[in-house]
Amino acid sequence: MNSGGLSLYSMTRHLKYPFSQEARTMSQKLARDLGDLVKFVSLPENEHIVEAAEDRVYRALKDGYIQYPPFDDERDVLIYPTARVIVEGVRDSRLRAKQAEAEEKAVNRELGKEKPEFISEICATSFKWKIESTGDLSERAELPLQLRTFDFRIRFENFLEVSPMFKSREWALANRFLSRGWVLVRRAELVRMASAKFRQIILGSRLELPPLTGRLTQSVERIQSQLPKKREYTRPEETQETAFPPCMDLLYRTLKNGHHLAHAERFTLAAFLNKINVARDEIKRVFGYSPDARGAGSIIDYQVDHIASKGSRSYDDDSEDTGYMPYNCKRMRELGICPVDKGDVFDPLCEYVVNPLSFYNRRAWEVSKGYKPNPAYYGKNWEKRQEF
Repeated sequence: MNSGGLSLYSMTRHLKYPFSQEARTMSQKLARDLGDLVKFVSLPENEHIVEAAEDRVYRALKDGYIQYPPFDDERDVLIYPTARVIVEGVRDSRLRAKQAEAEEKAVNRELGKEKPEFISEICATSFKWKIESTGDLSERAELPLQLRTFDFRIRFENFLEVSPMFKSREWALANRFLSRGWVLVRRAELVRMASAKFRQIILGSRLELPPLTGRLTQSVERIQSQLPKKREYTRPEETQETAFPPCMDLLYRTLKNGHHLAHAERFTLAAFLNKINVARDEIKRVFGYSPDARGAGSIIDYQVDHIASKGSRSYDDDSEDTGYMPYNCKRMRELGICPVDKGDVFDPLCEYVVNPLSFYNRRAWEVSKGYKPNPAYYGKNWEKRQEF
């Protein structure tokens, strides 16, 4: 099948930026929906599409890297959607995360080479973002000195679609230059926003697949065989203080040393101890070290009982009342009680979890097996969930 009049340059862009309006339109001309797509790529003459899609998924899984094949046929625009079909056919969140990360990196790499006009246009047409140029260098020379490095302005609501995905403080809206609803961004920042938006789309989409047959089924099975086996992180019967995440370890030691904890700190520590199956009497004993403890029947006893007996159920417990969940990492950072975020301590495992309980389960498993923390293993097998 020929290119239908499209230039090689245009087709290559369709392959690099499958989220673009042009790429989606071209894909739908060949296959209107998932049913059509599966039928189309299952034809013997289109087998190369499935092969390229499988290779794209395999490289994302093993190398975290997307390599584009030679692009000289308009059917090749279906390589990316076919790769998505394979990933959804495997039904593994780890693979979806690997694909999203690799595709994000590829877009960031390739879009960073494009001219500013193209970057702005593809963001506007693909994501419906409102973006304006701040002008060329001569025009920006009239701006205050601190604003001359910004290439674009984007509506704040579009900025907020992806900025919470970035943990660096410069991405907080409060730290940006905002005027009449427009946020100033640099060229590299807009590229990063676009690639992050693509990742967000992949992670947030779930495809209702028709039955897969033939070559597609083989691809799904082969990719499935390449996935590392999931490890079960069973919680130990006895509490292991050495497995506490840095935040809980600090709060626990602060309390046992007789120092005061703020209300939020007390709440999350009590909830954490309860969720890792520390006996309620033991939690009360620990909180008895607080300077304002007044013995049995005190307000602290009441608070511990309330935290331990109300709220949400744990995921693996069928009892009616299992207590409140401790704050997750995001909330801990917002409250200013995450010591890793403040730079006081660091543990590499923190980057791969989003709540203290996940940290405890994984670290307790490591301790029980005699394993030392292994950042290289974390990076190879898990998706990084936050950065410090």
